[in-house]
Amino acid sequence: MVKSGNKPITRRRFLAGAAATAAFAALPAAIHAQRGRRIAVAGAGLAGLHAALLLQDAGYEVIVLEGRNRVGGRILTLDHVPGRPEAGGSQIGSNYRRLLAAAGDAGVRLVADEPGGSLPTSYLIDGMPETRQSWAESPRNPFPEEFRTITPDRLTSFLLREPPFRQTSDWQDEAMARYDVSASEWFRGQGLDEAGLALLGANNGYGNRFADTSLLSLYRVVAGFQRASAEGASLLEVEGGNLRLPEAMAARLAQPVLLGETLTRVESANGEVRLHCASGREIEADATVLSLPVPALKRVEFSPALPARQREALDTIVFNKVTQAYLEASVDEWEASGIPGSIWSNAEFGRLFASRVGDSGGVRLTVWVNGDGCDRYDSLGEAEAGERLMADIARVYPDARGKLHPRALVRWAADPFSGGSWPAWAPGQIGRYYPALRQPAEGIHFAGEHTAAEFSGMEGAFESAERAAREVMAKLA
Repeated sequence: MVKSGNKPITRRRFLAGAAATAAFAALPAAIHAQRGRRIAVAGAGLAGLHAALLLQDAGYEVIVLEGRNRVGGRILTLDHVPGRPEAGGSQIGSNYRRLLAAAGDAGVRLVADEPGGSLPTSYLIDGMPETRQSWAESPRNPFPEEFRTITPDRLTSFLLREPPFRQTSDWQDEAMARYDVSASEWFRGQGLDEAGLALLGANNGYGNRFADTSLLSLYRVVAGFQRASAEGASLLEVEGGNLRLPEAMAARLAQPVLLGETLTRVESANGEVRLHCASGREIEADATVLSLPVPALKRVEFSPALPARQREALDTIVFNKVTQAYLEASVDEWEASGIPGSIWSNAEFGRLFASRVGDSGGVRLTVWVNGDGCDRYDSLGEAEAGERLMADIARVYPDARGKLHPRALVRWAADPFSGGSWPAWAPGQIGRYYPALRQPAEGIHFAGEHTAAEFSGMEGAFESAERAAREVMAKLA
């Protein structure tokens, strides 16, 4: 049972109300008893684990392999850092019905996300402090007159507040192709000059730079936030850390996940599939679900070769770069650092999120860099990257030197198993490549939140898993 507010959500009540899962359950009964058939699943993130459990429940033998030495994929709770921050998937909406049902099946508890000790946000623009009150009259404000009262962290959502589609899944329709254009060009049409564009894109979380970001992809993000708001969704988290969910899901598998097995080649012929791993392990199966992110998939060899458009999609699409550092300070050290609180900036270090940690009174600082700004750190070794980041902070806040203590550095773009956080859709790529990413090949089916239509993020991973599992079961019926 999962608790959301005061109302318990059980698996049975969820199935009665979730149309997508009901459609999955409505498959012909003959499909649900495939004893002796083996399915191989590559990737032990949420999508791979959910697909594996659905197929296992349907009677298939399921083998899951994972290149990392842990399950969870881009879900990563930093258990060794005070406060157990989430370095990967951090936001669970109370409208994520598939995830809520999976949590109930796995026996994990969801609780209200209580940010609690977050410190107030201010701004650092061109090295100078700003507040929401000072921004409208600031000499560093490059926005047109009608937008000068809107701070740079809110202007993108304001300009995109009227998405051109009604349903969140409509972003993929052919009629939306006219919006699959450069976000930079569209923002210029709204009156922003080069300085305004640079500031607006300083912390773009859904593209590596606006010139290479599809306007349609940004509309999809804003539409998702609006949907959650309209549904009255609140934020939840897994008790003990979000990583507990994939760990509990993996524990439900009849066969343990094969960790440390990097997929290198997939062969399909005569109704069978063979997976080759870097270790030399080979796995034969009747079908496979590949839930790896695109940057990892592009390093996999396929025989026979994938259709040309699908191969082009894997070779072309890049993921958004994200670099995060987690620092700690005592109350005295924090007060002496000169940092006023959480910061949105156009400095090299991007954004700083400061919060109190528990009853100890200590302060945790999360440094969050997005897009091409990550190259400054990702091009270095881990120790050198950490030193450069600390030096960048000290350049602006010299009193902070020696008072902030690094605890963790997470660089998703440098992680070979993810290559970033989520697709950084470039102009024209959605119409050309999105359908190809979902296209089944000979015995091969694709999952992962980058293939989801309705949701993105964690719920998108579950949505994609259900589609891939349905495809497998229908194909092998």
